[in-house]
Amino acid sequence: MNKDRFQIYASLAEIVSALAIIISLLYVASEFRRAETLTSRGVDSILFERTAESNAMLVESPDLADVVIAAARDADALSETDRLRYLAYQHIFFDIWEMAWVYHEDGILDEETWGEWDMWFVAEAKRRPDFSWTESRRHFTGQDFLRHVDQSVLGE
Repeated sequence: MNKDRFQIYASLAEIVSALAIIISLLYVASEFRRAETLTSRGVDSILFERTAESNAMLVESPDLADVVIAAARDADALSETDRLRYLAYQHIFFDIWEMAWVYHEDGILDEETWGEWDMWFVAEAKRRPDFSWTESRRHFTGQDFLRHVDQSVLGE
Protein backbone atom coordinates (compact mmCIF):
# COMPACT_ATOMS: atom_id res chain seq x y z
CA MET A 1 0.00 0.00 0.00
CA ASN A 2 2.83 2.36 0.79
CA LYS A 3 4.42 1.51 -2.52
CA ASP A 4 1.20 2.40 -4.42
CA ARG A 5 0.88 5.69 -2.59
CA PHE A 6 4.53 6.50 -3.37
CA GLN A 7 3.93 5.81 -7.09
CA ILE A 8 0.89 8.12 -7.07
CA TYR A 9 2.95 10.90 -5.47
CA ALA A 10 5.79 10.30 -7.90
CA SER A 11 3.38 10.45 -10.86
CA LEU A 12 1.83 13.68 -9.55
CA ALA A 13 5.30 15.17 -9.08
CA GLU A 14 6.19 14.29 -12.67
CA ILE A 15 2.98 15.94 -13.93
CA VAL A 16 3.63 19.07 -11.86
CA SER A 17 7.24 19.18 -13.12
CA ALA A 18 6.11 18.80 -16.71
CA LEU A 19 3.57 21.64 -16.26
CA ALA A 20 6.23 23.83 -14.68
CA ILE A 21 8.53 23.24 -17.65
CA ILE A 22 5.76 24.06 -20.12
CA ILE A 23 4.85 27.24 -18.25
CA SER A 24 8.47 28.36 -18.08
CA LEU A 25 8.95 27.67 -21.81
CA LEU A 26 5.84 29.71 -22.61
CA TYR A 27 7.17 32.53 -20.44
CA VAL A 28 10.57 32.46 -22.14
CA ALA A 29 8.91 32.45 -25.57
CA SER A 30 6.72 35.45 -24.70
CA GLU A 31 9.73 37.36 -23.31
CA PHE A 32 11.69 36.58 -26.45
CA ARG A 33 8.86 37.86 -28.65
CA ARG A 34 8.49 40.97 -26.51
CA ALA A 35 12.22 41.65 -26.75
CA GLU A 36 12.11 41.40 -30.56
CA THR A 37 9.10 43.66 -30.93
CA LEU A 38 9.87 47.29 -31.67
CA THR A 39 8.60 49.82 -29.21
CA SER A 40 7.87 53.48 -29.75
CA ARG A 41 11.13 54.29 -27.98
CA GLY A 42 12.99 51.89 -30.27
CA VAL A 43 11.52 53.54 -33.36
CA ASP A 44 12.40 56.94 -31.92
CA SER A 45 16.01 55.78 -31.62
CA ILE A 46 16.02 54.46 -35.18
CA LEU A 47 14.70 57.78 -36.49
CA PHE A 48 17.37 59.71 -34.55
CA GLU A 49 20.08 57.38 -35.91
CA ARG A 50 18.90 57.74 -39.50
CA THR A 51 18.70 61.52 -39.15
CA ALA A 52 22.19 61.62 -37.66
CA GLU A 53 23.48 59.49 -40.56
CA SER A 54 21.93 61.93 -43.00
CA ASN A 55 23.56 64.87 -41.21
CA ALA A 56 26.89 63.04 -41.16
CA MET A 57 26.74 62.89 -44.95
CA LEU A 58 26.92 66.69 -45.04
CA VAL A 59 29.86 66.75 -42.66
CA GLU A 60 31.75 64.05 -44.53
CA SER A 61 31.05 65.47 -47.98
CA PRO A 62 31.62 69.21 -48.26
CA ASP A 63 30.61 68.98 -51.94
CA LEU A 64 27.17 67.69 -50.93
CA ALA A 65 26.88 70.46 -48.34
CA ASP A 66 27.65 72.99 -51.10
CA VAL A 67 24.93 71.46 -53.29
CA VAL A 68 22.38 71.69 -50.45
CA ILE A 69 23.28 75.35 -49.87
CA ALA A 70 23.10 76.11 -53.60
CA ALA A 71 19.68 74.43 -53.86
CA ALA A 72 18.38 76.55 -51.00
CA ARG A 73 19.68 79.73 -52.62
CA ASP A 74 18.65 79.13 -56.23
CA ALA A 75 17.41 75.65 -57.12
CA ASP A 76 17.06 76.57 -60.81
CA ALA A 77 20.78 77.31 -61.05
CA LEU A 78 21.78 73.73 -60.13
CA SER A 79 23.49 71.66 -62.79
CA GLU A 80 21.78 68.41 -63.71
CA THR A 81 24.41 66.48 -61.75
CA ASP A 82 23.99 68.61 -58.64
CA ARG A 83 20.21 68.47 -58.94
CA LEU A 84 20.43 64.67 -59.06
CA ARG A 85 22.74 64.58 -56.02
CA TYR A 86 20.46 66.96 -54.14
CA LEU A 87 17.37 64.89 -54.90
CA ALA A 88 19.13 61.69 -53.83
CA TYR A 89 19.98 63.36 -50.54
CA GLN A 90 16.40 64.63 -50.14
CA HIS A 91 15.06 61.17 -50.84
CA ILE A 92 16.80 60.01 -47.65
CA PHE A 93 14.95 62.70 -45.66
CA PHE A 94 11.56 61.73 -47.08
CA ASP A 95 12.38 58.04 -46.65
CA ILE A 96 12.95 58.62 -42.92
CA TRP A 97 9.65 60.52 -42.75
CA GLU A 98 7.86 57.66 -44.48
CA MET A 99 9.47 55.19 -42.08
CA ALA A 100 8.06 57.18 -39.15
CA TRP A 101 4.67 57.31 -40.91
CA VAL A 102 4.58 53.53 -41.41
CA TYR A 103 5.59 52.80 -37.82
CA HIS A 104 2.87 55.19 -36.66
CA GLU A 105 0.26 53.63 -38.93
CA ASP A 106 1.26 50.17 -37.66
CA GLY A 107 0.64 51.38 -34.11
CA ILE A 108 4.28 51.10 -33.02
CA LEU A 109 5.14 54.81 -32.88
CA ASP A 110 2.80 56.38 -30.33
CA GLU A 111 0.69 59.46 -31.07
CA GLU A 112 2.77 61.88 -29.02
CA THR A 113 6.10 60.79 -30.47
CA TRP A 114 4.67 60.71 -34.00
CA GLY A 115 3.27 64.22 -33.53
CA GLU A 116 6.66 65.55 -32.48
CA TRP A 117 8.48 63.87 -35.36
CA ASP A 118 5.84 64.89 -37.89
CA MET A 119 6.02 68.52 -36.77
CA TRP A 120 9.78 68.44 -37.22
CA PHE A 121 9.52 66.76 -40.66
CA VAL A 122 6.96 69.33 -41.84
CA ALA A 123 9.09 72.26 -40.64
CA GLU A 124 12.20 70.79 -42.28
CA ALA A 125 10.39 70.06 -45.55
CA LYS A 126 9.02 73.60 -45.72
CA ARG A 127 12.56 74.99 -45.40
CA ARG A 128 13.57 73.10 -48.54
CA PRO A 129 12.85 74.10 -52.14
CA ASP A 130 9.46 72.84 -53.39
CA PHE A 131 11.07 70.57 -55.97
CA SER A 132 12.60 68.59 -53.08
CA TRP A 133 9.21 66.99 -52.54
CA THR A 134 7.54 67.36 -55.94
CA GLU A 135 10.37 65.48 -57.63
CA SER A 136 11.02 63.05 -54.77
CA ARG A 137 7.39 61.98 -54.37
CA ARG A 138 7.54 59.65 -57.39
CA HIS A 139 9.75 57.30 -55.34
CA PHE A 140 6.97 56.71 -52.81
CA THR A 141 3.92 54.52 -53.33
CA GLY A 142 1.91 54.79 -50.11
CA GLN A 143 -1.04 56.96 -51.12
CA ASP A 144 -1.86 58.00 -47.55
CA PHE A 145 1.73 59.09 -46.97
CA LEU A 146 1.78 60.97 -50.28
CA ARG A 147 -1.44 62.81 -49.37
CA HIS A 148 -0.10 63.62 -45.90
CA VAL A 149 3.12 65.14 -47.24
CA ASP A 150 1.34 66.92 -50.10
CA GLN A 151 -1.03 68.51 -47.61
CA SER A 152 1.68 69.28 -45.05
CA VAL A 153 4.28 70.67 -47.45
CA LEU A 154 2.34 71.98 -50.42
CA GLY A 155 -0.96 72.74 -48.73
CA GLU A 156 -2.85 70.52 -51.19
